[in-house]
Amino acid sequence: MPHSSDWTPAALSAAAAPFARQQAYFDAFDRVVAQFAGFDAPDLEALVEALADASLADLVCLYRSDGPRLRLEAHWLTPDANASLLPMTTLRLSDHPLLADTLAVGMLLQRSLLELPIPEQMLLAGIGARRIVTLPLLDRGEPFGLLVFVNEDEARVRSHDELTLLTMLGRQLAQGLVRLDVDAALRAERDRLAALVGATDDMVFELSAQGAIVRAWSGHPVMPHAAALEGRLLTQALPAELATLLVAKLPSVLAGEAATVECRLDGVQGPVWFEGRMRPAQDGVLVLLRDVSSSRLEALQQQALGDTLQVLGEAVIDLSRQGYLVRASAAWARLRGLDPRLIGADFGMPLLHWVHEQDVAAVQAVLTRTAAEPATLRFRLHRESGELIWVEACLLPLPAAADRAATLRGVLRDVTEMQLNQQQISRLALYDDLTRLPNRLMLDDALARAIADARLSHRKVALGFIDLDHFKQINDAFGHRVGDQLLASMATRLSAVLREQDLLARWGGDEFVVLMPDLADPTQIRAMAELLRNAAREAVMLDGLEAHPSVSCGFAVFPDNAESGEELLSAADHTMYHAKHAGRNNVCFYGDILHLKALGREHVALQSRLSAAIRCERLGVFYQPVVSARDGGVIAVEALARWQDEQNGWISPELFVPMAEKVGLIQELSELVMQQAFPQLRAWRDAGLTQKLMLNISRSQLFSPVFVSLLVERLTAHRLRPHDVIIEITESAALNDYARQLKHLRQLASAGFQIAIDDFGTGYSSLAQVHEMRAQWLKVDVSFTQRLHTEAGRRVMQAIVQFGQGLGLDLVVEGVESLDAARYLQGLGVEYLQGFHFSEAVPAGVAELWMRLGLANKV
Repeated sequence: MPHSSDWTPAALSAAAAPFARQQAYFDAFDRVVAQFAGFDAPDLEALVEALADASLADLVCLYRSDGPRLRLEAHWLTPDANASLLPMTTLRLSDHPLLADTLAVGMLLQRSLLELPIPEQMLLAGIGARRIVTLPLLDRGEPFGLLVFVNEDEARVRSHDELTLLTMLGRQLAQGLVRLDVDAALRAERDRLAALVGATDDMVFELSAQGAIVRAWSGHPVMPHAAALEGRLLTQALPAELATLLVAKLPSVLAGEAATVECRLDGVQGPVWFEGRMRPAQDGVLVLLRDVSSSRLEALQQQALGDTLQVLGEAVIDLSRQGYLVRASAAWARLRGLDPRLIGADFGMPLLHWVHEQDVAAVQAVLTRTAAEPATLRFRLHRESGELIWVEACLLPLPAAADRAATLRGVLRDVTEMQLNQQQISRLALYDDLTRLPNRLMLDDALARAIADARLSHRKVALGFIDLDHFKQINDAFGHRVGDQLLASMATRLSAVLREQDLLARWGGDEFVVLMPDLADPTQIRAMAELLRNAAREAVMLDGLEAHPSVSCGFAVFPDNAESGEELLSAADHTMYHAKHAGRNNVCFYGDILHLKALGREHVALQSRLSAAIRCERLGVFYQPVVSARDGGVIAVEALARWQDEQNGWISPELFVPMAEKVGLIQELSELVMQQAFPQLRAWRDAGLTQKLMLNISRSQLFSPVFVSLLVERLTAHRLRPHDVIIEITESAALNDYARQLKHLRQLASAGFQIAIDDFGTGYSSLAQVHEMRAQWLKVDVSFTQRLHTEAGRRVMQAIVQFGQGLGLDLVVEGVESLDAARYLQGLGVEYLQGFHFSEAVPAGVAELWMRLGLANKV
């Protein structure tokens, strides 16, 4: 885990990258909506360009399903991309079974080139691509197209959150394309109906009592010419459908009653509707035929429009000037959760009756303004069940002459899912998902506001970094699930002691940040720091075991220690780093440490020089003796890396060893120690010395499946055997992936190596685990030796010694720095001691002297 001191401005900027990605998708969403919002046809190239901008794809293709093929409708290729579009213009589904399957089931697909079947691999390889994402376009669950996102970089893997955003964007595009198809079909229907409208001239003729046409005026394209009608019977002259209707009405009209008939005839240009009026006349009947095709076609158009609106998801409503519901499409019932048969009960009610009380004012303002211009807004609507949904309404004024009852028309759609998704995205952008605490983005904003307010009010702002001690060992021993539970519990306990105006944020990993704005009395900071430290120490159950976690805290104050938010974060971070290295379970304040201002920069420079020193093999190996508690004889020496920096002189291994772990060079450091220690051990063997070499092994080496065989080969090359070396493995390393490590530990034991569990007592191993590790040695951590001056410390040491003796293990107590400590440990029955009281780590020549002469004067 990167240490908090590594968070530079560049790292903070990188942490904000997820928020920038989400904003890019929001921008693309707006661009897609804008393309479908106007009356003109959308620019498909602009749509796929918006998708490419949001997804950072090198190539985006929009396909429409055309039976067994996918036909390319539009594409966007980034200017600097090397991909070729040529093989992608038409895709036969039978040639690409994976694409066919994902399209058929409507499933999103993200794969690299090597994860694809051979046909899809050949397709991607042909265009120079390494990664593909496919997103089916669905209409009511049925696929009608496919979006393909191609990247040349295999590392462009999209997270679950980004795929969710991409799915939302694709869904919006699909809805727009479906609506576009419906509109196109509707326009085609309108054009067809308009083409059927014929001449509107009336046709008049006079009938005799016997049903003969006496005289005819005017004509119509679907009728015979007027001159050809005169003198002929109706049944002979007119189309049978019309003639039958007129003959049936003729007796009643001759008796003095007026009559009306309606008839539809098929003309060359399509159907023609006639409305006929029959009036009695002298010695006969007068017939007036009028072509009413225009009005009938208009009625059909209105019916088609109405039918279309009934099947669409949007509800269309008409409102009176006062905002009362005049009429609504069937989708209004679905929107409101009504039985469609009861929709009429809503008519005459004000729209505001169903609007959430907090949104009433905004809706009322838009209703008033919409009398002059269209408007769009979102608000919450009560359904019949009482459930609240989010609705997006587009309102526009109706022409004055269009309807006397209604003056406004609204198109409403349910956007609850979209609204909740946007809220979820905002929550993910500003809050930590595990602890529900604000994250860095929200902290940055709160810190900026707190400092701005403090400048105006001449007050102070305190900021503290809080790091959970030994969290890595907890994760290694109990697993990430228990670690997550501890972090969530810690967040709750720390939050409980803060003031109402304070803010606790999760910085990342096991680090929290507390922001205390508007401080008048600086002593409040120290009191709060102690409250936080004590809250963290409260007992917590970890997988059935009671533990008392601790924290290391570093606090800094604006404007005393920093002039900006960025400087305040850096100062608090460095102070917390100092608190950890001062012994953990500790609180430090920036004002109490004068040398910290340059610590961050020097730390980075030192890390760079360490990397160079390891790679260039400029580190040396010193040896610290392990002494018999009975006679002071040296029974083994521990090989330890030592580094003399060209600028700062000797650097403590407590600083550079964790630094090597952080930069990923701990394995190289361990290899460097072996390269120097094994030839030295051979030289000692040739000189007649028989002491063993204790060698520290890193976790990465222990994980390597070939480590044991390589170690044996290296010893053999120096004419050494496994029993010449005691392998030291820290307790936490041995417990990381315990089942897997146990396998490697048994391999070491089978090869003849003795195993020592180092730093014993700092991990969370059980009696059974230590027994299964096949270890011969326990090395008690120095932290227990440092507490021998207390009664509690002595009781703990006594328990550890009894534990080791009960398992029949050789016990080495580290950190022995005084004769009193050595004598006390002798009294407990400890056999072997190690520490500065006997000798610090020394060059090979001095170590050889101790091995020959012993250190009897120290016991």
